[in-house]
Amino acid sequence: MVTIYDIARLSGVSKSTVSRVVSNHPYVSAATRNKVLKVMEEYNYVPNSLAQQFRQKQTKCIAILIPDLDHPYFTQLVRYLSAASYKRGYKTVIHQTFSNKDTERDVYTQLQRNEFDAIILACSSFSEHEITKYTENKIIVACNEDYSGDFFDVFCLNEQEITMKATSFLLNKGLSTLAFCSDNITSPLQQARLKGFIKAHTKKGIQHSKDFLFNNISNIEDGIALGERIFTKHLEIEGIITGSDFVSAGLISSAVKNGIEIPKQLSIIGFDNHPVSLVTDPQISTICNQIEDMSNDIVNHIIALINRNKMKQPPIKKVYNGEIIHRSSS
Repeated sequence: MVTIYDIARLSGVSKSTVSRVVSNHPYVSAATRNKVLKVMEEYNYVPNSLAQQFRQKQTKCIAILIPDLDHPYFTQLVRYLSAASYKRGYKTVIHQTFSNKDTERDVYTQLQRNEFDAIILACSSFSEHEITKYTENKIIVACNEDYSGDFFDVFCLNEQEITMKATSFLLNKGLSTLAFCSDNITSPLQQARLKGFIKAHTKKGIQHSKDFLFNNISNIEDGIALGERIFTKHLEIEGIITGSDFVSAGLISSAVKNGIEIPKQLSIIGFDNHPVSLVTDPQISTICNQIEDMSNDIVNHIIALINRNKMKQPPIKKVYNGEIIHRSSS
């Protein structure tokens, strides 16, 4: 196998000159650069990328930390973040923690060992203070969860505001008994949504029912099971804000089975504006979460931090406004 020393000897230049050509260093004459490149091409020389990364102190790799890739939202998020990274010349590595603290802590240790340049944190089992302690002086940007922005950079949707608007829409239709679904009610994101749900009721002068706050509901199967519970027990629910379009799809499937008319007997608003919302009958009213714009902004921000090599600077928080997409389920 041809080495950098061979390329230097065959080109009649020093090893350091070959290194400068490989790293695209400006202080190499055009003639010398072309001579070295011609020899590299002739002998199919491939530079050692690990050695380059060590010299540049960059891996060109960004880690994405999620709890579970099977969750529809995180599947979308990984897709957009990876696409945005690839366009900028960066690879991504996906770490699923399955909400295990030891697994998550291991990823932070890898960041400290410079195994990647930054972490995009979509969900965590730790507090903001703990995350900061584990990632000190390294680049970490949170998205999805509604963190304070006091400890590290945060990009997120205004979950409280858009949930309040969606809830108010149903209440203004004359519906008074609404339900709320979450996949993990303890998370900052779900807490923000719940606050919006409650705030809409308070502004309308209506008391929300604590019996109709459903937790651990995250996929189609959960939606079907919840629908069976609602319809067979004849729970007096007139409308429901779900945590995802997949839950809404499960509810609609159960409604069809039980002869329930949507939205006449139950109005449904989902979340994420996933394509599945277009294939149900009726189609699902949902909330657009600006996930593509947010992903592009996150990757651009991280690469700017890497290139400036400024780890210590005041954290930023960028908040996106959601949009209700009205379809026939509400």
